[in-house]
Amino acid sequence: MATRIQWADLPAALKDAISARTGPITAGRAVTAGQNSPLAAIVETRDGRVFVKGLPSGHRLVVTQAREAAAASLVTGISPALLWQFDEAGWNVLGFEHVQGRAADYRPGSPDIDLVTALMQSLATIEISSGPGPWKPIEARLRTYVDNPGDPRLFAGTALTHTDWMPDNILVSHDRAWLVDWAWATPGADWTDPAFWLLRLMAHGHTIEQAEAHAARLPAYAAADPAHLDIFARANVIMWNEIEGQNPISWARTMAHAARAWAQHRSGRTLSTWSTVTAEAGQALGPGPPPMRVMPRAVPACVPWPR
Repeated sequence: MATRIQWADLPAALKDAISARTGPITAGRAVTAGQNSPLAAIVETRDGRVFVKGLPSGHRLVVTQAREAAAASLVTGISPALLWQFDEAGWNVLGFEHVQGRAADYRPGSPDIDLVTALMQSLATIEISSGPGPWKPIEARLRTYVDNPGDPRLFAGTALTHTDWMPDNILVSHDRAWLVDWAWATPGADWTDPAFWLLRLMAHGHTIEQAEAHAARLPAYAAADPAHLDIFARANVIMWNEIEGQNPISWARTMAHAARAWAQHRSGRTLSTWSTVTAEAGQALGPGPPPMRVMPRAVPACVPWPR
């Protein structure tokens, strides 16, 4: 987890590089959401607000900046526009159109569920062209979380997938939703984003059946091979068990519990209960079903899934 730098504490050279793109800055404030960028701030200018996001140029995660920039040209109308980017003053920085909104509400009955479904339907039409780029295909990212070496190819595809559907990455504004933070964008099968999303729905109070029904409203998920979904569900168990082991905090326990419950449901075992406590209450779910498999690996703290 990166330590977020307050606007007043940023190096003067970095502020100058930003203001060279925005014009005079009248105010700036760090945002609290997010985990991996030390620079994430909203700046006030005479022409309006700009959201800036950055990492030191030599940071191990600086490739995520390149992914966000590459995705930006593909997601016009789905995500806030990328206004400019630079790599100078020792920093790699992106400047985005500012959207005033709130995090999506994933609880059962929320009208935001329909907004996110529409957003995902729009995203499903976008593909990543072949050729070099900053992407790491999903089959490479999940290859250590499967039992058989050939399984990762089942997740492969050319769809632009976001992969990190936490509520903070959906901004709801004026009855529409914007998708932000493309750091983990990757080419993959078009059904994988709805599958990632349904685990988030479970973590916010949906039953397994409800979450799968929402995902099935997306044609790609509805058409997915059930056997491929089974393997994907098991891979998420291993991944989230690992993250929980490295970060035994509330959100990690909740997601690991959801992943185990979904995989056990798909394997045909009956769960006695599946109850969640809303994120708003800030409570963990408890231990949940026993893990299907736990493998010790070193995972960077608070990274939502493998780079």
